[in-house]
Amino acid sequence: MNHIKAFGLAKWATGEKLELIEMEGEVGLNSDLSDTLMILKTKTISQFQKIDSLPSKKGRWYYMPFNKEIIQIVLATPDCNQYNIEMLISAIQSKILNGNAILNDNQRDNILKLLIYFERQYNKDPKQIKQIMQTLDNTKQSVQQNIEKLINNKEQLSQIESISYLILVKSLELEDTSKVFYDTATAVHRKNRLNRLKRRLIIGGIAFVSLSFICYWIFY
Repeated sequence: MNHIKAFGLAKWATGEKLELIEMEGEVGLNSDLSDTLMILKTKTISQFQKIDSLPSKKGRWYYMPFNKEIIQIVLATPDCNQYNIEMLISAIQSKILNGNAILNDNQRDNILKLLIYFERQYNKDPKQIKQIMQTLDNTKQSVQQNIEKLINNKEQLSQIESISYLILVKSLELEDTSKVFYDTATAVHRKNRLNRLKRRLIIGGIAFVSLSFICYWIFY
């Protein structure tokens, strides 16, 4: 079961859904979002308000203003840390949306990758995720500055910025992959050592039986 289920953009005052990016395996989220938006229509949302949330059948919808008309909204399980959800929404807004609520395929794919990354980190302390995101920002800025020295075309810069950001997210995911590799290597090493011990015991047993047989044959 996913803890982070979907990200969306919507006009809260009219209840109009603009985007809904769902995690793999999640179903029935459109109607769940529609029901939530009907409730949000009755609320007054300030452009500068903090993150807030509403319970639903599928979990809990966390929402933050994108501008005076549009909200960003994330569906997660109630046990998710709200501060981590806030960081997720802020990261999507600053790193991917770039002030534009109309998404292209690249942006949708990038948002999905960020959802997957936060899903894997959902139970980490918020300070850990904040440090990771800060490292990501610093490295991204360094990469972008080097690229800007070589390229002046804005469209190419935008594409490369997106690619470099995803590469950096992938590099952070290697932390988890390396742990899996280490655990696997340790298990293989332990298995090989056990196999060697078994072979030695078998050879020792054969030698003992053979020696016993020779002694019996000589002395009896």
